Formats: sequence, C-alpha cells, structure tokens
Amino acid sequence: MKILFITAPYSFNDASFVDKKNIFSRRGVLPPLGLAYLSSVLEEKKHEIKILDLQISHYSLKAILQIAKEFNPRLIGFSFMTPHKEMILKVINYLKTYLKECFFIAGGPHVTCFSEEFLMENESIDAAVIGEGEYILPELVECLEFNKQLETVKGIYFRKKNKIVKNPPSDKIVELETLPFPARHLLPIKRYIPEFFEYRALPSTSMIATRGCTYAKCTFCYRSGILKRPYRYQSPARTIQEIKLLIKNYQIKEIIFYDDDLFSNFNWINEFCDLLHQERINILWSVRARANAIEYNLMKKAKENGCFALEVGFESGNQHLLDKIKKGITLDQCRRLSEFTHKLGIELIGTFMLAIPGETPEDGQRTIDFAIELGCSYAAFIPTHPFPGTELYEQCQHEGNFLGAVYNEKMQGSRYIPQVCFVPKGYAGKKEVRDIIKRAYLKFYLRKEYIFNHLRSIKSFSDISRYWEGIRFFQGLLMQN
Repeated sequence: MKILFITAPYSFNDASFVDKKNIFSRRGVLPPLGLAYLSSVLEEKKHEIKILDLQISHYSLKAILQIAKEFNPRLIGFSFMTPHKEMILKVINYLKTYLKECFFIAGGPHVTCFSEEFLMENESIDAAVIGEGEYILPELVECLEFNKQLETVKGIYFRKKNKIVKNPPSDKIVELETLPFPARHLLPIKRYIPEFFEYRALPSTSMIATRGCTYAKCTFCYRSGILKRPYRYQSPARTIQEIKLLIKNYQIKEIIFYDDDLFSNFNWINEFCDLLHQERINILWSVRARANAIEYNLMKKAKENGCFALEVGFESGNQHLLDKIKKGITLDQCRRLSEFTHKLGIELIGTFMLAIPGETPEDGQRTIDFAIELGCSYAAFIPTHPFPGTELYEQCQHEGNFLGAVYNEKMQGSRYIPQVCFVPKGYAGKKEVRDIIKRAYLKFYLRKEYIFNHLRSIKSFSDISRYWEGIRFFQGLLMQN
C-alpha cells in the first residue's frame, strides 16, 4: 500500500507549482523522527512510503495536492503538536476536498490528548492514533488493505457512519531495541539545520535513544499527564551502530540527542562513552539533562568523548515557583551544575519560563538575574504557554488572566515565536509580561562581557554564520508588539 505522511507547515508559498526553488534549508528545524520510525516499520512490511515534511519544503496548498495526486496514496497520515494544529488543518481540509477516496489519519501529542474531540471537530479525519504508533499503525494499514474491521485495532478512535468509535487502548509497549532505525532516507537530511545555539558542526542531526522521562511530574509537560509512558532505552551498542550509519550515509559530524532525560541514566552514558572511545568515533554530541541528575566525573567523561553542550530546563530563579510547577530541582543544584560545566568547558544552554502562575515582576527579575548568575552560554526566556491536557493548563485558568491558547500569531522565518497567552495575577497585564521577556533578552545578551567572550570564541566562518542567525532571531524577538 502507498502511504503518505505529512508534517505541519510554518507557512505556505504562493507558488502553485513544484520545483527546486521551493525547497530550501531551514534553520531551527530537525527531522521528524517519529514519522521516520513509523515509516521504517511500515517499509519492513513492504509498504511504499513518502514523507512530505512541510517544515523544510515550502509548498503552496496546490503544490501539496499535486504531490499527493502524483504519489496516489491509499492512506495519508498527519502528525503534529498543539502549536501547529491550525496550519495542519488547512492542509488536511484542502486535501480531503480533492482526495475523498484516501483514508486520513492523525496522530501526535495533541491528537492523543483530545482524540474524540479532535475527530468530532474535524470531519476530514477518518481515524486518530492514540499514543505511540509503531505497533498500532501496521494493524490499521492491514485492515484497510484487506477490508478488515477497524474495531479489531486497539489504540485508535475512528469515524463510522458519522459516529466516533472508541477502541480500547493498545496494551503494547514499544521497545526501541527491536525497532528498525528511522527511515532517514525518506528525508532531505542535509537540509535540516538546528537552531544557532544547538550545533557546532554541519551536517548535524538529531537522535532519540530513549522514550519517556525518569521524572515526569512537571505540571507543564505532556509527559506527566496522558502521554506518560514507561521509561525505555535502546542499548548504547545499538546507538553506536546508528551513529556509524549516520556518519557513513550522511557524513554527519554532530548528534543532538533530543531525549527528555538521557543524562539521568548514568550507566547508559558511561557505557556509551566507553564505546565511543573504544571504536574511535570522532563525533560531537549534545544532550538534555535535569539539574539534579548530574555527576561531575560522568560529565568529564562525556566531555572527553565529544559532548560539547548540555541543555537544561532551569525554568525559574525562584524556589517557590519551581515547587509550584513540580520541577523537582533546587536553585543550589542548578548552581552546582553550572559550576561543573564551566570547569569542564561544556556549554550550558538554559531555558527559562516567565509569567508562571504565582509569579510577580520581581520574581521575573530574579529569574533573569539567576540566568546571568549561572553563566549560561545561551538562554531562552519563554512566556508561560499552558498546553491543553497538562496540569498547568488547569492552573492558568484559575490563577490569572488566561488569554487562550495562542500559538501561531508570530512567525519569524521558519521559527515560531511564542506569544503571551497567560498573565499571572501579579502582573498588570499582557504588556508587562512582554516587557519582562524583552528585558530578559536585553539584559542577558547585551552584557559587555558576554559579547566579548563570544566574539573571542569565533574560530570559523560557521561560527560567524551561527551568530548572525542569533542576531536576526534576537531582533525579531525584540520587535514584537
């Protein structure tokens, strides 16, 4: 069976044709590994798969339709998160008008959290896949291929005679060790370029070695709610095998591990570093970490084997707000992590939330000062964005002025710029929240010592290019109304 997967676009080109000019690299975009995993599973069962990643390929609606008609799929699948819902629905509704014989499915965090509601509101979608789809989707495809009843497929909701049929959830847990590697050959891998602060060498790409989170209690995260899954990982040996393939097939120089909490698995990191050393694999890599899950000697070993950066969600410089969002870390643990990274020469990428429920402008200023104190190499200051289905979403509806889930108001190039959609009681209004976010970026990035240190660190044209991208993004943030 022919199956077409489509990701959500950032915007649409006015062109009504497809040619090479409509395809270009985008910074701040990484491969859709979820769809690549699904594709590899389906390819093993001899299905013909095409992925149209609208994050990287800038097509008009007419051009998307033309591609779909030429491929002639029996099934079209869409994967997206809440911020991209409105854009992907434009694609879905447009294609369904002309491709009525195709079976349309949707999946991803938003669909999993609001499966029934999503199907009721969007008649163009025939079925919703709930949760991880590697075991569910092949069963659904088999039913379509051989005209079997969809009622036998656990883990889906589907439309039948204008009613929503809710099948039982799937009881299968996807084991990463048994999955085929993601079908990256279906993607233009070398056209993906990470954010300016995420990479040091190109071509760079992302990997996932684990699923789930060892903590999974933060109020703002899907992982602590309906998307909570057992923590699983593929072996370090298998991960090394995947890296070798990336080097061989795509000349990859750098890996960004996009796992929620990989560094908390001390034994895994330790064995992974041993294998990198034994096999003499020369590759840069970065990883996400929790501030309370760091051990100095392990960080040192990681640094010696190619780790150049840690991305850490510090969230706030106020302990009472960290406790409120159930982050499970302390300010002193954050300071200890910062001390380790500076001593080892590992870059520290910090992310911070501003306008948390219960926050005041004074608290916000303490968060800014804390980011400066930690000496982060890069820092992102994000207005609190409560996603439907999280505990934070419910909190925001009762503890301030909730303006609604505004996600797609502002785009700068390929980048989504978060907009203010919640004002805590301690803030005077939306403008004051915007002002403190602008102040955060100004105070953090326009320090003389910060600018001097980064200018001094320039060693190549690639560094100049990355910093230029950073300046452009910084300008865009400050120009918001």
